[in-house]
Amino acid sequence: MSSVAWDPVTGGPVLLAPGRAARPHDTRAARNPSRRPCPFCEGAEQDTPLETYAERPEGGEPNTPGWSVRVVPNKFPVIAEDEGIHEVVIPTSRHVVELTELTEQEAARALRVWAIRLEAIGTDPRGLWPFCFVNQGAAAGASLQHTHAQIVGLPVEPPRLLAIERTFARANPVAEDLAAADTRLVAEADGMAAWCPAVPPYTGTVRIAPREPTAALGEHTDFGELGRLLLDVATRIDSALGAPSLNLLVHQRRPVGPDAYHWHIDVVPRVGTLAGLELGSGVIAIAGAPEATAARLRQA
Repeated sequence: MSSVAWDPVTGGPVLLAPGRAARPHDTRAARNPSRRPCPFCEGAEQDTPLETYAERPEGGEPNTPGWSVRVVPNKFPVIAEDEGIHEVVIPTSRHVVELTELTEQEAARALRVWAIRLEAIGTDPRGLWPFCFVNQGAAAGASLQHTHAQIVGLPVEPPRLLAIERTFARANPVAEDLAAADTRLVAEADGMAAWCPAVPPYTGTVRIAPREPTAALGEHTDFGELGRLLLDVATRIDSALGAPSLNLLVHQRRPVGPDAYHWHIDVVPRVGTLAGLELGSGVIAIAGAPEATAARLRQA
């Protein structure tokens, strides 16, 4: 049976992935591995599918210890292997629970690998649509403690991502909003900024983007600066909002997509709940003014 179905009421695509119900869950707040071995830690390479990409500073055979960053197929994918791709990017062999625990070097390396894999998946001959995201904490949808990103290559056009792409064909709302950020600015790095959008997609969202429009994450990006800025933002969110659970969403042009785009990363602290209004109507209610959120984050 195909993983892709179409909701007869909304007309939108739905991924049927009953196998994900069997994935293990271990998202307790403890910073140490539980009694169950962590499949993302060094030495547990046999507990994951065979890696698709890895970096080993000292060399070594695939699927063995000694790696600094590792990419493996998701053991419980949302899409069948013959239809698309679902990967896990493990940014460190250390047992790290939150983004804020990564070193600057680990954060920069992870971001660079995200860009590499997005490019590779986007040029798959099946014409897949790549998307990268992070679920941190049980409230954000994570099922395992060890921090990791997920990259999917979808065989259908995701409605929200397609809508964003079409918007950039007409205008650049990211550049316009950043230019007017002022009191909504949270932090800056060389050539990049983090701010609260005037009209955020979700409550508490912090957006990170280059000041000069660049279509894809891997184009002319200083991953060291971006890594420092991302860690800064995640630390401020944890401190000011008390929200260690968050989602990180990478929006960029598809490798085979149009040139008109301005890549950006939305960091969404899980400070609210999607309730009846949001789930039933698709309309998101935003709690709190972006200016007030930005002020709290700047002071953190």
